[in-house]
Amino acid sequence: MRAGDRGLLGERRVREGVRSGRARVGTAAFLLLFFQFACAFSGFSPPTVPPEERAAYDAAMGNLPADPEAAAAALESFLAAYPRSLLADDAAEQLSQLAFAAGRQEEGMRWLARILSRHPKSDRAPSARLRLAQLEFARDRRAAARRLLEPLRLEDLDRADRRAALRLRIALARTPVERMLQLSLLQAQLRTEAAARGRDAIASSRLESRLAAVDRDIGNLISSAASAELEEMIRSLRGRPPTGAILLELARRALDTGQLDLATTRIERAGSSVEGDVEQGRLRLLTERLATLRDAARAEADLPPLRELAERVRPETRGARGTLGVVLPLTGDFAAFGEESLQGILLAAHVFPGDEVPGSDGSRRGDGGEEIRLVVRDTGGDPARAAAAVRELALDPDVVAIVGPVFSAESLAAAEAAEAVGVPLVTLSTREEVPAGRSEVFRTRTTPGDEVGALVRHAFEELGAKRFAVLYPQTRYGRGMRKLYWDAVMARGGTMVAASSYDPEATDFSGPIRDMIGYRFLTRWERKALAERKKILRAARRLEPEDAALLRTAAYSILGPEVEPLPPIVDFDVLFIPDTWETIALIAPALAFHEVQGVRLLGTSDWVDEDLLRVARRHVSGAVISAPFYAESDIPLVAEFVARYRKTFGDEPDAYAAQAFDATNLILVQLASGRTDREDLREGLLDTRAFPGATGALTMRPDGNARRRPFLLGVSRGRFHSLD
Repeated sequence: MRAGDRGLLGERRVREGVRSGRARVGTAAFLLLFFQFACAFSGFSPPTVPPEERAAYDAAMGNLPADPEAAAAALESFLAAYPRSLLADDAAEQLSQLAFAAGRQEEGMRWLARILSRHPKSDRAPSARLRLAQLEFARDRRAAARRLLEPLRLEDLDRADRRAALRLRIALARTPVERMLQLSLLQAQLRTEAAARGRDAIASSRLESRLAAVDRDIGNLISSAASAELEEMIRSLRGRPPTGAILLELARRALDTGQLDLATTRIERAGSSVEGDVEQGRLRLLTERLATLRDAARAEADLPPLRELAERVRPETRGARGTLGVVLPLTGDFAAFGEESLQGILLAAHVFPGDEVPGSDGSRRGDGGEEIRLVVRDTGGDPARAAAAVRELALDPDVVAIVGPVFSAESLAAAEAAEAVGVPLVTLSTREEVPAGRSEVFRTRTTPGDEVGALVRHAFEELGAKRFAVLYPQTRYGRGMRKLYWDAVMARGGTMVAASSYDPEATDFSGPIRDMIGYRFLTRWERKALAERKKILRAARRLEPEDAALLRTAAYSILGPEVEPLPPIVDFDVLFIPDTWETIALIAPALAFHEVQGVRLLGTSDWVDEDLLRVARRHVSGAVISAPFYAESDIPLVAEFVARYRKTFGDEPDAYAAQAFDATNLILVQLASGRTDREDLREGLLDTRAFPGATGALTMRPDGNARRRPFLLGVSRGRFHSLD
């Protein structure tokens, strides 16, 4: 039946009635008369089915449901007699359904195909096309299914078939963008149907369930798609949902990588596209996070090198008066760290007679420590004891703040207690979660992220590096440092070109090194070419130096079978290795042995040991190392701390002592400026900007985490030297 013949839809509905066994010729006649009557008054006179064709079709359908075979035979006879009948497409559709019901799938498909070939403009053609596409998809003939679906218009289908067509298009989507477009259309279809159902509770519940499943699929697709794909989705959707959700995800990713300007643009765009309370809530959280990161970025921009800062200002603690609590592990497994930290605190508080303190005018004065009272509690390394100590100290109204603990578990327990009782707590932990959501808690120690960030910044700004690599131990620490390094490189727009790992117990690093420089996936022909090069290099050893150099140059110019360079392929500018000096002493010579040349090494404070220079020698020359503390620094502020520590305790200070010294001074500066109660002192700590300490410059972020600028050291001529 032609699309223009829809005035006869009443006749067509007879088919549905017959299929269920309840059709009556009288009903068809009534409907036919009704539509003829309506058309007469409308001035429209559609073509009618001749009586003999109507009778033959109704007679064939009259065999259902009792005798399907007779019905099929009669319908085939009808088509043979009246191939151009307005009911021919109805007959073909009925024959397809009878064939499918009898398990004759190929025959059923032929009848559907006949509708498309002989009655392409029929109102049965869209559903026949959809059914054929579904069958082809079920047979894993995806290309055929796509060809059938492409010309299909959704508006030619009823609601159920529209949903089915969209689901099939989703299943056949070749790209995430194509899949998102179809999911968006299905979401809109289900929302329209849900709105139309009104008070039909059962139907509405069913639609809501389907809609929730589609929303989950959309959310999963947004989470898994690449950012470039998400941008293409936004362009293709042209403002339709879920544009807002995609923009929120892009904004989150921009914030995660520190691209604040890009995040700002995406959040602003999302403002007019988000829908619903959930997306509005996500937008609000992202906006707040952006504001926090902007504050942190401004703080970082205002954090100059310690040498420059120390020349302009010194922390002034003269006149500080008050009582501080101290919570440290002074017994147990971590006692050594607690003792070092306590000695830094004692030195800052000037509790020893005869201790000389530099004044802001360059003069020196002695201080017997009468102005600062310390109340020390031992945690034994137990988080519960740490929390109990904080609660006990908070009961003393003279205690304006507490310093400590050192490690994560104790610090988290102490932080929870400090927040509950309302006393400022300055922890010496590296874990940034400690002050999270706690207005009374601060964290001042240099983090691995601070160290890695300083290395990457130096590599970009001073070394001009663009391509980065990492070689790391297969430990929790190694994987964590790899992630910090990777994120810092990507945030600055660099490229990670190689990453390889090794067993922490290894002493031979040939495999991981060779994996980084192109030996991992060699073809048989590439191995053969490398073997030939090895023969040439071996022969070069027997020649005079000048001739040997020429032969080696020729050997390394040999290309692979696909005209590609052969390993070693050293395509990175810098290599980060987060491990101890003992391991670096083994890895650095191995890198040279495997011809990793022209690459600057980056390391952490664990590299800082004179034995590394003695063992690795020239293999670590040019390396750049970040460290939270450098006792050999010639910066006066650091040198004075080291001298005082040596004089007082007869030993070398380590990073634990230095960081505790700075944390205590941070509080003393507040007391010296007149902030003598807990609330004022807390506000003063939050307001700290570019504080110069023995462990570098410090700025307090709004979340209570200190932003630190660690020391940068270089290696040259067999010694460490400051790069600040």
